[in-house]
Amino acid sequence: MTVNVVLRGIRVIDPLAGRDQVDMDVWLRSGRIEAIERRIRTDQAPTLDLARAPGLPEVVLCPGFIDLHTHLREPGGEAAETVQSGAEAAAVGGFTQVVAMANTRPAIDTPERLADSRRRARLAPVRVLSAAALTLGLRGRDMVDTAACAAAGAAAFTDDGRNAAPTRLLAEALRAAAEVDRVVLVHPEDEAMVTAANPDVPSVMRCPHRPPDCEVVAVEQALRALTQAGRGRLHLQHLSCAGSLELLRTARELDFPVTAEVTPHHLSMWLPFEREPDPPSLRKVNPPLRTEQDRRALVEGLREGLIDAVATDHAPHPAEDKVGDYADTAPGMIGLETALATCLTLGGMGGEWLPTLVERLTAGPWRVLGAAAGLREPRLRLGQPCSFVLFDPEEEWEVGAEPLRSRSGNTPLLGVRLRGRVLLTVHEGTIAHLSPALELPGLTAIPSA
Repeated sequence: MTVNVVLRGIRVIDPLAGRDQVDMDVWLRSGRIEAIERRIRTDQAPTLDLARAPGLPEVVLCPGFIDLHTHLREPGGEAAETVQSGAEAAAVGGFTQVVAMANTRPAIDTPERLADSRRRARLAPVRVLSAAALTLGLRGRDMVDTAACAAAGAAAFTDDGRNAAPTRLLAEALRAAAEVDRVVLVHPEDEAMVTAANPDVPSVMRCPHRPPDCEVVAVEQALRALTQAGRGRLHLQHLSCAGSLELLRTARELDFPVTAEVTPHHLSMWLPFEREPDPPSLRKVNPPLRTEQDRRALVEGLREGLIDAVATDHAPHPAEDKVGDYADTAPGMIGLETALATCLTLGGMGGEWLPTLVERLTAGPWRVLGAAAGLREPRLRLGQPCSFVLFDPEEEWEVGAEPLRSRSGNTPLLGVRLRGRVLLTVHEGTIAHLSPALELPGLTAIPSA
């Protein structure tokens, strides 16, 4: 589908260009942004007036969001998610580029499996990149062939979901990744400490008790590995507690090449829940939701730039993996379709903080991985096929009232009303998502799967 329309009275935010302008007109034509001006007068396109009453937040046009941390489950877990269904969910959430984690079955730990991942992503409606495992089978023992995996298209290296590699091996991996200009993404939880806290649970990934010290110690170990490596770039995934931020702050003051992300659910949810979801395991994630004090620290860390990016850790599971004894259920929740609204409604990132949130969803993730990873620069360039998202920060919607594009529904937000809706997602000049709430001349919404 193509579109030719002038959007009137919207806000344009392009963080890498230093642009934040209100009450602008944007001319969209054939997948391109033809013009961005205060008022566009043309008889070549109809005008859609999206201006808001004084005092109300304007509809926003910005570069497409980038997710550094997505689980797409294919191969091996197609009942929960496929590359296609996950990419469709990403488009609904405004994401035009996602990085899929390597913990599939089998793990993405060889050049051949990376090539297979790229093949699976060819027809996806958004750009899907693949991270390679850091170690074979995610077991933390033997490193993958870093150079060969990078040549095959690995966007980064990570054993996400596991953190079994000793400090010495992580340091070696950081040096190897530096040779191919890639980042090492670390899931910072000390597995020995997690196991000790859950003596009766056989699977370290499903252990429900994961004290904050498990994360803090793992962050210390990762930073020690970075020091031993002497080079390389380290990225800390899904930080969840205030103690980790203090270590990150000190490392930044010492000019360590380290970045960090936070998830929408850690920005917006904390324990105890005001009302438990049914089943309670819908809120089970690794690392777990923590206290309101930790949540506030994460929000402030994101606002001040200590945390570089919002990343969903979209983790789909079939319904049967989320029922039964809490300790036996799978950790993780879906997040691609709700990320923006969760941050705006529950995370306090609206209002004057909206440009900061847009930056952490676009330019921030791009800076973390860099151009060598295969990401396209998130910019609004005139006259070129580009990727962008149009969203209304005020429109309310109910999670699950319309069918989710993800194959899984494991989120504690089902039935919750959120504020902030993606109206249009365009990926490299092609419409990837059109909301029923946006009536573009001559076009109808893309039907739900």
